[in-house]
Formats: sequence, C-alpha cells, structure tokens
Amino acid sequence: MKKTFTFFGIIAVCISGISVSSCKKSDPAVARPKEQLITGKWSINRVQLKGYLSGALIKDSIIPNDPKPENFVKFDGAGGVEYRFNKPASDFGTYSFVGTSDSVVAVIGGVTYKWKNLLLTETNFNVVTTTPFSMVPGSTVDTYQVFVR
Repeated sequence: MKKTFTFFGIIAVCISGISVSSCKKSDPAVARPKEQLITGKWSINRVQLKGYLSGALIKDSIIPNDPKPENFVKFDGAGGVEYRFNKPASDFGTYSFVGTSDSVVAVIGGVTYKWKNLLLTETNFNVVTTTPFSMVPGSTVDTYQVFVR
C-alpha cells in the first residue's frame, strides 16, 4: 500500500511539473515599440479617398492599384522612407513620429504628409491623412492607405 501511494505521488508530481512547464509561452499581446514595428518594407494594398463638404461625405473612391513593377513603402530605422505607388520610380524622404503620439510625419519628394496611425501591427499598418481641397472651399479629403507585409 505504501509503495502504491509513493508511486502515485511521484506520478502526480511529474504530471504537475509537465503541465506547468508546458504553459510557458510568450505573450502575443506584448508588442514591440512602434519605432521597431514600422521598420521594413510594406506593400501598399489600398489607397482610398473620401471627400467631405461641410462634414458630409460627397465622394468615396478607391484609387486603382497599378504597380510598375510594385507599390510599396519602406521605412529604415534611421528615419528614411522610400515610397512608390503607381509609378516606375520611388520618391525618397524622411519620417518621424510626432511626440508620444502614433502619428507619423513623412516628408516625401518635398511634400509633407501627416499620417495618423489607425493600426500598426506586425502585418498591418493603416493610416489616414486629412487635407483641405482648395478647389472647393469648406471641403476636405481623407486619404486612407493600407500597408501590409
């Protein structure tokens, strides 16, 4: 009887040790800092324009994707950016994060863009830029861009 009890006690300790050690997994909720997440090459999956007049949506369109040969944005770790959408040559510039917020200011080909970060993960980066449309007073255009890896 004593041998049986000892045997089952050893089995119980081994099983509990195995079950505790098998639960040690990395936490996927712990994300890398945004400065590391953004670094690398992203394919431009979609560019969508939404036009507003006095706050009311008047036009919603998706720009056709016509890669020549590919549409992408590439962020290096030193603040440099390369951007190519529907053209054979890339535009180059710089980027930086605005303070502690997730907005990215990119100066590409001499034009400044303030991309508000909607989503930044290992595989998806979605941004929006709001600009006034000077040809129609009181109107704005939201440009949504979807980048994927």
